[in-house]
Amino acid sequence: PAPPLLWGCPPAPGPLLPPLCTPGCGLPPAWAARLGATGFLISKCCFPLFKAKPSKAKRVRTIFSSEQLARLEQEFARQQYLVGQERCLLASALHLSEEQVKVWFQNRRIKWRKQSLEQQQAKLAKMG
Repeated sequence: PAPPLLWGCPPAPGPLLPPLCTPGCGLPPAWAARLGATGFLISKCCFPLFKAKPSKAKRVRTIFSSEQLARLEQEFARQQYLVGQERCLLASALHLSEEQVKVWFQNRRIKWRKQSLEQQQAKLAKMG
């Protein structure tokens, strides 16, 4: 019969390896998971590198030209929401994707709301 599985020790036979977790982690079964066919117990708290799914490739940040920004700001001053055909035409005119224009407008609305809130707070501070 094989000896009982110990924390951080491989099943017999085999060399004894150092524990896979720090002593402070404890040994509750809820914290441990079996690693494949090796039978090792590994503490999930000490191995955050085991991810459930692979991460997506990081999106490249769009760098807008000064001309593109000026036109985007001009359109934002005219109307804060662009949809459908308007967004398509603007994206085409600026050589951007519709997604880039959509996200720029979303971010610009957030910035506008933040600025408006700060202005209101400054007025209230002056008044009282």
